[in-house]
Amino acid sequence: MSLAHSNTSTIPSSSHASDPPFLMDASIPAAPPPPPPPPPPPPPPPMPAKPDLAKLEEWLTLLDRERKMKLGVENMLEAYLKDKKRTKDLETQLDSYSATILSLVKRIDELRLAAGNNDSGVLELLRKHKYPLHHGFPASAKLKPPQQQQTTGKPRSNSSPKNRQKQQHNTTFPDDDALPLEERLRNIADQLSVDEWKAMSPSKASAHDNAAQPSLKEAKMDSLEVLVRILKNTADIDVYYLKKKLITCLRQCIASPNREVRVLGLRALRHLVDTPADVEWMMQLRMDIFIVRAMARDSDFHEPEREQALKLICAFLHSGGVKFLPQAIVRAITAIAEQTDCRLRNVCLEILSELAVLDIALTVRAGGLRVIMQALLDGHLNMTEVLCYALVYILDTPERRAFLRPGVELETLIAPFTESSKGANFEERLKNSVKVVSFLLKTWAGILYMCANNMRAARSVVLALRTPELETKKMVLDMFVDIFRVQLPKDYDNYLNGWQHTTTMYPPEPKQNQVHGIHGMMMMVDEDYLSAAMPGLAPDGRGGGAAGGSSNATTAGASSSSTAAAAAAAAAASQSGNGNATMMMMRDDDVQRRLWLTAHGGGGAATTSANNRERLNMLDQHLCVVLIIFIEADILSALIDLVKSDDVYLARKATLLIGEILQLSTRLLPMLMAIQVQSLPKLFALASNFDDEWVRHNATAALAHIDRLTRARSRYAAATRKRLGLSSSSAMAAAAAAAAVAATAGASALPSSRRIGSMLISNQEKVHEVKLKMGYAIDDTHFRQLLLDTQVLNTKDYTKWSWDNITELLQGPLLNPKRLDEAMRGKKFIKRLLGFYRPFKHQFSDIHATRANVIRYVKTGCTLLSTLLSNADGVRYLEENKLLGDMTAALNELDPLKNRDVSLQVADPIFSKERMVNTLTSGYFTLLGILTKQKDGVRAMEKCHLFSALYQVSELRNRDDLKIAMITSMDYSMDGHPRVILSKIMTSGYNPIRLFATRLVGHIMRRADEHTQTDWIIRLLVTQLYDTHPEVAQMAVQLLDEACDRRDLLELLVKCRPSLGHLGEVGNPLLLRFLSTSTGFRYLNNLDYVEKEMDEWFEFRNQHYVIQLELSLARALANSPCKKVNPFEERIDAELDFEQLQPGDGLSPPHFYGELTKTDEGCALLREKGHFHLFTQYIRDNWDKAYDPLIVQQLKAVLWAVGNIGSTRNGLPFLEEEDIVKDIVHMAEHCEILSLKGTCYYVLGLIAKTQQGVELLGELGWEGVLDTDGEPEGLCVPLSFHDVLSIGKWEYTPTLSDPPQLPKDITDDPISAAILRNIGDMSNHILANEASKNLAKLRQQHGDAFRSVRLFYAVCQLLGSYHFRSLVRKYILEAFDVRFTPDALDSLDSLAH
Repeated sequence: MSLAHSNTSTIPSSSHASDPPFLMDASIPAAPPPPPPPPPPPPPPPMPAKPDLAKLEEWLTLLDRERKMKLGVENMLEAYLKDKKRTKDLETQLDSYSATILSLVKRIDELRLAAGNNDSGVLELLRKHKYPLHHGFPASAKLKPPQQQQTTGKPRSNSSPKNRQKQQHNTTFPDDDALPLEERLRNIADQLSVDEWKAMSPSKASAHDNAAQPSLKEAKMDSLEVLVRILKNTADIDVYYLKKKLITCLRQCIASPNREVRVLGLRALRHLVDTPADVEWMMQLRMDIFIVRAMARDSDFHEPEREQALKLICAFLHSGGVKFLPQAIVRAITAIAEQTDCRLRNVCLEILSELAVLDIALTVRAGGLRVIMQALLDGHLNMTEVLCYALVYILDTPERRAFLRPGVELETLIAPFTESSKGANFEERLKNSVKVVSFLLKTWAGILYMCANNMRAARSVVLALRTPELETKKMVLDMFVDIFRVQLPKDYDNYLNGWQHTTTMYPPEPKQNQVHGIHGMMMMVDEDYLSAAMPGLAPDGRGGGAAGGSSNATTAGASSSSTAAAAAAAAAASQSGNGNATMMMMRDDDVQRRLWLTAHGGGGAATTSANNRERLNMLDQHLCVVLIIFIEADILSALIDLVKSDDVYLARKATLLIGEILQLSTRLLPMLMAIQVQSLPKLFALASNFDDEWVRHNATAALAHIDRLTRARSRYAAATRKRLGLSSSSAMAAAAAAAAVAATAGASALPSSRRIGSMLISNQEKVHEVKLKMGYAIDDTHFRQLLLDTQVLNTKDYTKWSWDNITELLQGPLLNPKRLDEAMRGKKFIKRLLGFYRPFKHQFSDIHATRANVIRYVKTGCTLLSTLLSNADGVRYLEENKLLGDMTAALNELDPLKNRDVSLQVADPIFSKERMVNTLTSGYFTLLGILTKQKDGVRAMEKCHLFSALYQVSELRNRDDLKIAMITSMDYSMDGHPRVILSKIMTSGYNPIRLFATRLVGHIMRRADEHTQTDWIIRLLVTQLYDTHPEVAQMAVQLLDEACDRRDLLELLVKCRPSLGHLGEVGNPLLLRFLSTSTGFRYLNNLDYVEKEMDEWFEFRNQHYVIQLELSLARALANSPCKKVNPFEERIDAELDFEQLQPGDGLSPPHFYGELTKTDEGCALLREKGHFHLFTQYIRDNWDKAYDPLIVQQLKAVLWAVGNIGSTRNGLPFLEEEDIVKDIVHMAEHCEILSLKGTCYYVLGLIAKTQQGVELLGELGWEGVLDTDGEPEGLCVPLSFHDVLSIGKWEYTPTLSDPPQLPKDITDDPISAAILRNIGDMSNHILANEASKNLAKLRQQHGDAFRSVRLFYAVCQLLGSYHFRSLVRKYILEAFDVRFTPDALDSLDSLAH
């Protein structure tokens, strides 16, 4: 378990963790913020002709600074392991610092050589700056002149991850000599074996010895630093020097009287731990005593030592040495974890959680489980999830559950819900309890625990809604909003606080700063496309995010391909690494929303494709169980009671929850069960109660809200059905998928026009017809007056024009060909409008880019071009106008071939980077996008050579902003130049732009319906499979895998016969798709892929599938709609964060056996191989013997294979022949391993994906869920769910602490016995005061006893067997003054043996 979650103290768990320089006295945090990039190191000063003390001091000061800067760079290298660009820069800095340090060391040594050993001034300066004096002079300095000395290599201990493998001994360091590694290690071991206690002996405390003592300490520290570097860079240290000997030498260091030596000794020990044997040897040397002693020291002065001790313990765990870990060390960790004000508390809690997973018995014996349970309520809120993982793991199997007392430990977590009196920390405890319950309900072990003892825990949580405490009710309501994954509307705060009477739960409107796009959004509804039309646009005009607004009708309808551009542009730009403003518009959270859009099919026809319906929606399965639990716990009755509340907030939030629960029950529960939920007799009784006007008003408002919610969703489903041409069941599925997107991703998952525009199509058509009729009916006088009202004919100053009147004319009267001809020929109206948009007139092209300007000018320009293109005369007029020619000339300003003459180059081109960001210049690409929608517009662009200019732009290497603006603005519904340009950009340019273009093609594909020609998209993506950049190829695989949801696209892809062998594992999901068709099966079979892959799945890929699926479900459950990301908790390993949402999370991934059984050929092969019979036999033989983790994992793999086979029509007969379904049902009802019960439940859901499977489950007491068309939804519910949702009673196994092993001579000695007795009494808080006083008296009277190694060993045995608080442990250990000389260590060894 990583320690990176800790807020107070972060201790990296890796063995390569960075270490602070302990030459300084200050306590150094474990994860310091990265220092700013250091300036280039200054060149070393020239060598003086004679020893110059001032120059020497300057060099030594510079050397100290360079070493600190180098250490900072090494620490940053470890922190930014995955950042290749930053790693490269840091390595360059490391080289520079190393070279400077080497040069300085060489000059200082040469000055020492010139001065000799008798120059007291030089030696004093060297000691002052702690320059190592014990190495002597370098041999090379005596043999060769400075210019001929060999350069020493740079240390690579903290390089990039690619260089993690340890280098051999050919790496040298500035303070190492040129000896072989074996001899160097021998010298280091000899140096570390020197007895520091002897040097401190009073008998030898002469002035000379006292002067020598600091040099001994420094010598040991230098040797330890060299040893650590060797260990980091050397694999298999035993080849050069026995590791056991090094560990024995290091024991002398961790027993040193000097703090710095102890710290470095613990650090060196950590780098020596590789295998469990190393841990065993250290424990045989009784190093646990010194680790316990280090952890009990004062945190103000010994924090680095405590940190290094914890890092060493983490190394023990990660090397598999937990079985050799003594109870004393766990007791020491527990003592720190109990100390609420300790900086290392969270780290110790994480270590305890990891110990609970690795060895629960040891953790319980040492009192660690008690501390974990207490910290779940009293600890830091952000530690809850970490501790809950350990708790869920303990709950999963009966042998681990035996360490929990039934009805005691777990019930304490629910206690704050029903506490009547508030304490000092009541609110914090309640918040923690809420978070614990929310987490438990996202795991099967937690769900089944909530149902234990007749659902006592679930009923307690529901009863909290009836408590008189308002804060408790609010927190519990918020918890249920999270549990049921309710999406709250953007205006719900106003509704809940009583500021407005209604709210729309669905579909939501996007937030202003969440509707993103670039140029492809121009044809969306009004301000949605206007806000996205310009790169870097912000409401205040200073650049940044885009904004959204109203929903008025726009010009001609947009094709599905062009409207896809916005989301694609933003999603790709956010990861492309490009620095220009266009690519900076998209934020990371929008990428997550796009991923949800992909995962749940909220982006078009693929939403309800047959293949997606065959995939199991595990989120719905999970939510179905949670819904049943709380409906049975009578949550609706509790919420209806809240509706009667005088508190408006509580009443209205309860109303929202009631509506959502009813909607979920309609979608997720069988019809008979849903009808019982929908009746709501109590709420109807309140609505008809005329005795209490307030209650009747609230109940009536609740019923009205529920009715509005139902009607709104029905209308949305109808609009979806009309837009996509789907059946009613498919439309409801699409609506549910979009709900899942919105509920998880937020309102911006679907662009506003895409979500609600389809519902307004009919109204827009009616408005268009009315405007067209008005344009035909208007008379000449009125038309001329309208022209005059625009002020276009009166003045050339565009700021005085009435743009609203211009828009009305373009959308109304000018749609009449006669009026348009009059405006073009007889008047200068159209000419002046087109002139305004000409680039070299510097009117439109110089306007500052603000949201208001985009709405006014770009929108009108699009409307103008659309109006002209609607009429043949308008097209001719546009071709004759200079507008398109000027655009071509402006683009040609960027062509380096046409501007080779420096004197002819334009200083400020129209399409310069600055103008693209700050002015409306980028709006020209939006205007060009309007032209590409119609053949006449394309012909006009060809005539003016615009496409030739665009081809030249696509070849520019430093203008990715223009490429993005170009490909996101054009329409691709027609075959022609736009597709060629897109293809060219996809296969040329730098990696980011190729990845961007590939993502764009994916979004175009998602927006296309079944009637749109998409074969060109498939061919483009097949081309991207061979891209040299792995990310581009992987993105192409993901998009093609998504395209295979449509059967026609899958057939087309198979016909393309792509070669995927070069992609390795990345291409496997796509190959699995091929198996679902006969053509694909034959194609793969000819390549000898099928049987080979089948054997691999049978051997090991089934287990890998289970891991992938469980991680996917965990990510989907962790990213709930109410999840809030704390920006102050950003982790260094964020790229490896398993909670980051990925495409397809929450849906079961494609399975080889499931895809295989979709064809007759695949079924025949499965019968021939006999794998299915082996699967069923394994289930029957091992379901009740699954106590070994390997058997549990194998059972899950086999169950998922059987379930995927049963999810297809051709595969279900296999299950019927073997009669295996009843065995899976029996496992789901009686298996004692809770996670295995959950797996059985999901597998039964897969079987319920077919009508025959629903009938088969119905005979066994499980009812399937059908949609309105009678099609199975892949959900099934047990009729007697108490058998499934329950935990069998278990017997508590008392676990006592291991008794102390005390030496007999110590217990027989009365003084030692008295000391031990008083120390034992200090574990009792009642006797602690008296015992501490007695211990102080004994220390005064018998001081020699407190210097005894044997007694100290006995005391450590007591500390390891009984519970002592952290301060008491510190007091006891500091009472002893033991000198661990070699003789004392030998005595300790004899005691241990």
